[in-house]
Amino acid sequence: MTAVTATPAPSGFLHRTGTLLAVLLATLATVMSSTMGNVVIPDVMGTFGIGQDQAHWIYTGFLSAMAAGMLLNAPLVTRFGPRNVLLGTLAVFSVAALFGQYVPSFAGVVMARIAQGLCAGLVQPLGLSVVFLAFPPEARGKAMGWYGMGIVFGPAIGPLIGGFIMEEAHWRMVLAAPLPVMFVAACLASRFVPGRDEDAVRTPFNAVSFVLVVGSVMLFLTGISAGQRDGWTTDQVFFLLFGSASAMIAFILRELSTPNPLLQLRLFTYPKYVAAAVVAFVFGAGVFGTLYIIPVLVQTVQGLSPLGSGLVLLPGGIVMLIAFPFAGQIAGKFPAYVTIGSGLLILVCSCWLLAGTGILTTFWTMAALNALGRVGLSMIHPALSLITLEAVPRGLAAYASGTNYFIRMTGGAIGVNALAIYMDSRIAGHSHELSISQTADNFVSTDLRDNLFMFLETTGLPMAERLGLAESYLQDVLSLKAHELAFQDGHLALALFFLAGAFTAVPLLLRRD
Repeated sequence: MTAVTATPAPSGFLHRTGTLLAVLLATLATVMSSTMGNVVIPDVMGTFGIGQDQAHWIYTGFLSAMAAGMLLNAPLVTRFGPRNVLLGTLAVFSVAALFGQYVPSFAGVVMARIAQGLCAGLVQPLGLSVVFLAFPPEARGKAMGWYGMGIVFGPAIGPLIGGFIMEEAHWRMVLAAPLPVMFVAACLASRFVPGRDEDAVRTPFNAVSFVLVVGSVMLFLTGISAGQRDGWTTDQVFFLLFGSASAMIAFILRELSTPNPLLQLRLFTYPKYVAAAVVAFVFGAGVFGTLYIIPVLVQTVQGLSPLGSGLVLLPGGIVMLIAFPFAGQIAGKFPAYVTIGSGLLILVCSCWLLAGTGILTTFWTMAALNALGRVGLSMIHPALSLITLEAVPRGLAAYASGTNYFIRMTGGAIGVNALAIYMDSRIAGHSHELSISQTADNFVSTDLRDNLFMFLETTGLPMAERLGLAESYLQDVLSLKAHELAFQDGHLALALFFLAGAFTAVPLLLRRD
């Protein structure tokens, strides 16, 4: 799914550096945009009067479209060339950003984010292939390292920049934040990124398979969102989930019979590749799930500003950036089941400890526990890349890498969607449990209300108003407590998910066939 056919770039140092900077900046801007959307979710909920079961589409819409965009890379690049595809992608991203500034509806904002995600999915594999072709074999490792650092650093600084923008401007401006970087990338791309190789063989595009697999994922995400909002027994939810299952079955049958498959299903006949696919799905859910839950937690429960929520994530991004090279060395010295298993267990510990955080947890405790999880993710990534390519015959290696990346992004979209829906249901559940516990025998609540009522006597307000204010304050406290408990449940669910991933993947990695 990654096209590597283009007109060879000139061998000069300046030209190679310009090529690397062009695709690095384009990738950094699009990847950064994926996590910028996290910090605006509480404001989006307030603007449109919606819950997490809908607001998460600002994030999951981007991620699911990003996965779809990766499938379009090879057909587009072999037809139009890397330069034209990159410039066109940056143009579409910019138009979507401007559209998102003025569209009045939540659905319109989601459509803008989906368009941006599609562009981001095209840029990442395109950048890899361009860097690979621009540099000679002896310099490729270093160049790919620089490019990889950009991919890792982008998600780390996205929430921080998004939070800073929200401090100074409106949340909609976050959608357009990457545009200055993209302008520089476009100027460099028009000068340095190669055009299409006229001798290149065009990669066939299986449009039917593309529509089926994308439709299946989108129907599934929409179905589980609607199930939480409208009830799981409604006709709408049944038809959405039934349509998703039907589209997936049709996709599998189509892939098994077509001479030009979109994804090579033969990959899943190799046990170690199945293990790599499981880890990729878990990895995607881990990366994007934790990037979603922590900013929303610290803003809605702890009362931090959007900038503060970005700062909580920054130490984790720096730790991941530092740990990445060391994790690569470890991956080359130890078996995959050791590094991947250890990384997943570190993630379990991080989420289990985060499940004990709440209103009174300090800034640095939150940052440190998030950074611990980033160490686990750093250990998984290099080993996952290696086992993905080593698990299959050489002839399937190109398909293996692309399919694994698609699974990773799909795991991120589904993981964030399911996490948001689960926490929304737990907020409702805890709110109900706390409300029915408010009886005359509940001395904690009655003491709080009575003490506040007596304090308000000094204000000179009438008794009815004092009683109303005390009751209102008590309800706010209960609502805050319900959110705190729901986020704890969310982190615990993530810990169990990572643990299940470890128990599934490690036995498959231990197999010798």
